[in-house]
Amino acid sequence: MPGLSLWLSPPQSSPIYSALDSLIADLANDLFAPAAPRFSPHITLTSDIPVDLDPDAVIQSLPSSSPPLRIEIQKNVAYGPAYFKKIYLRIAKTPDLIQLAGECRRMLVYVPNNAGDDNDAEAKARQWQTTEYDPHLSLVYSDEWPITDDNKSHVQAKLEALFDQLGGTTSWVGGTISLVKTIGPVQDWQLLAFKDL
Repeated sequence: MPGLSLWLSPPQSSPIYSALDSLIADLANDLFAPAAPRFSPHITLTSDIPVDLDPDAVIQSLPSSSPPLRIEIQKNVAYGPAYFKKIYLRIAKTPDLIQLAGECRRMLVYVPNNAGDDNDAEAKARQWQTTEYDPHLSLVYSDEWPITDDNKSHVQAKLEALFDQLGGTTSWVGGTISLVKTIGPVQDWQLLAFKDL
């Protein structure tokens, strides 16, 4: 993930953003303090974006989503050994989300690295969409592994409370795309530019 990353977040004024933001903070403080960092709720659209690209130009070049993009969270929590996918929620791989992520990957990762060979960049982006892109919303970044059964029970209870608080809502429409400098420790990451959908 070194370099720049492109994130998609729920609208900041939405109940789902507030609930996810609180959940991420609670899990970091309750289960993994002081090692687990805080971060904003987001789905990574793509990473490995070269750091020498102009942030404002990147944001202006992004494709628009018409009709507005709908994001669907799958309710089952998932766990894994990877630091950035320790505890997370899967996101439905809708055609619109996959197309947006693939186009961003093509424009911001493959075209700059292929000296303008757009056909090669398009092929690489299609391959990446199919075999590598795994949309998810991380709840915890941590080195801890495995996750204990007690911690899993705690996470599940918090997640059930979150969905109850949201009246069963598991989706959002639109949101914000942010360009984030993801170099170094999480607490040093920087928001460089953003665009509301």
